[in-house]
Amino acid sequence: MIIMLVHGAKAAKDKRPHRALVLISSLCLSILISACSTEPSAEERLSIFHSTKQEQLQETIWFTGDTTVTNEDRLDLFFPHVRNLGGGYIGVGSGQNFSLAGRARSDWIWLMDFTEVVVAANKINIAFVRHAEQPEEFRRLWDRPAEEDALRIIDQEYADDPDLEFIKKAWSVSLPFQQKRFRTDDVVMQKYNYELWLKNKDDYNHIRKLALENRIQAVKGDLRGPITVLSIADAARKMQVPVRVIYFSNAEEYFDLDGQFRTNWLNMPVDDASMLVRTISVQQHRFPWAPGSEHSTERGFHYNVMPARLYQAWLRDSAPGLRSRDILAHGEIDTENGFSIVRSGPPQSEIPAANSPEAP
Repeated sequence: MIIMLVHGAKAAKDKRPHRALVLISSLCLSILISACSTEPSAEERLSIFHSTKQEQLQETIWFTGDTTVTNEDRLDLFFPHVRNLGGGYIGVGSGQNFSLAGRARSDWIWLMDFTEVVVAANKINIAFVRHAEQPEEFRRLWDRPAEEDALRIIDQEYADDPDLEFIKKAWSVSLPFQQKRFRTDDVVMQKYNYELWLKNKDDYNHIRKLALENRIQAVKGDLRGPITVLSIADAARKMQVPVRVIYFSNAEEYFDLDGQFRTNWLNMPVDDASMLVRTISVQQHRFPWAPGSEHSTERGFHYNVMPARLYQAWLRDSAPGLRSRDILAHGEIDTENGFSIVRSGPPQSEIPAANSPEAP
């Protein structure tokens, strides 16, 4: 406060009293708000968390069983960068999120996807982990001999869900792909000496605890949609929970990072510890694929991380037409391991003038 008053006095000498008064008034208002605000209770946080609004989804070409599991085989490359971050977690896709959120020790998890069958598979995973004390039991529930138990659990967990019948159908649609994913994970984990959530009991126990406490939800939403992302951001802000991990998989490579997408993610409450993790499968000559990343797919993946606040700087200060590969091109690339870290913002030449009609 003293520093700002001194600055205000100097501004007055420079004949800029209006700016000084604005700065002092803003600071006083911030102090007043901070003093008057109270941290929400555990019950209030839970209520806010489950008030997240969702978009209505349209059928897409990805409305198939193979989309209910990941084809990214080297998630271990992300682990050192998300470990013990806590806070909120937002991720697209399915079960791979539990490996990342488990290692991050996330406190709240939003699983979001724009494909309805993936949302249904996520609901099933949440139900199964609530009922399976051990990882082996979770895996068993994704096997045909356990159909009666699996459907009973789904009925019990989602009796009031209008999508109940679709969720039950999704179990059958997803089952063969879940089984294949488990087998692939066993092979890749042994080859590259790492553990996913179903292999690491501490990670599994953490995810199960969150599930039992209703701190995980599967929501329908599009990264570029006008409802879900902004609702998550609003909920996290009201909960006073910084979103510490944002996982996009390789979704960004399909579109420009413009319009509603920028609005959504510039509104996300993050802090200095928050990380964005993603993959990219295009331009392999620039972004080499990680060894073993093509084990379960014809195309491998390059793995990338960057501070979430830095990502917001790219969205805020870049000209329209920004693509994820433009950001990755400024990263520190480990060609041997197919991994990179972005530590810098957009070059000055890419920042539109403040009075430009193209300025976001």
